[in-house]
Amino acid sequence: MRNIENIWVFIGVVFITYFLLSWIYKKLEVGKFEQALQARNGLRLLNMRHGLGIVLFGIVFYILCPDLRFLIVQIEIPRLYVFLPYLAILFISGYMSHLAAQKVNNSNENIDQYAYEHPWSYMVFRCVFLFCYEFFFRGVLFFTFLDYFSLIEAISLTTLLYLVIHLFDSKDKIVGTIPFGIILCLITYETQSIWYAFVLHLILSAVYEISIFYNKTLKTLKS
Repeated sequence: MRNIENIWVFIGVVFITYFLLSWIYKKLEVGKFEQALQARNGLRLLNMRHGLGIVLFGIVFYILCPDLRFLIVQIEIPRLYVFLPYLAILFISGYMSHLAAQKVNNSNENIDQYAYEHPWSYMVFRCVFLFCYEFFFRGVLFFTFLDYFSLIEAISLTTLLYLVIHLFDSKDKIVGTIPFGIILCLITYETQSIWYAFVLHLILSAVYEISIFYNKTLKTLKS
């Protein structure tokens, strides 16, 4: 079982560490995928950030919170009243991500010679990172709040911290963290698994980043 007092200490340290890391990457102008494509070793730097996130969000709390591992090992098809809206949200999220990528692709920014370094390793790191990220936010953080607060309060607090960790993103993404964070918490609560939240987050990220990578690099190379 978790030692709740110690868990809060680790949560605070991990959250502040990653928040400061996000601030550093913003200053280096490699915090966003499209920025990293235009910077020398940009994707390698993002790999380093994701690697640290995997350790902080995933490995550390997997060790410290054995009673929450059921969120990883447990995956079942939920009831229709949950599963059907989930599929609809999955489709809508992918479509909105596609539209956001198109907006970036239609810009006149040029990608330089460093755009093709480490793209596939980035995708692997990104995928594992998002899984650990969901385990931390919709698993450790959310379920630890549930030990003290009601469901609505726990969702609100988790979503607030989810918003804070995105303060260095664009305004649209910051605003989007509110409904997206609420949905991810509800899905995790109803399914008692982080897999559904992870897949939703992965679709949102993958559609956006693969589209940008293809149009800004591979498509340009072919032409």
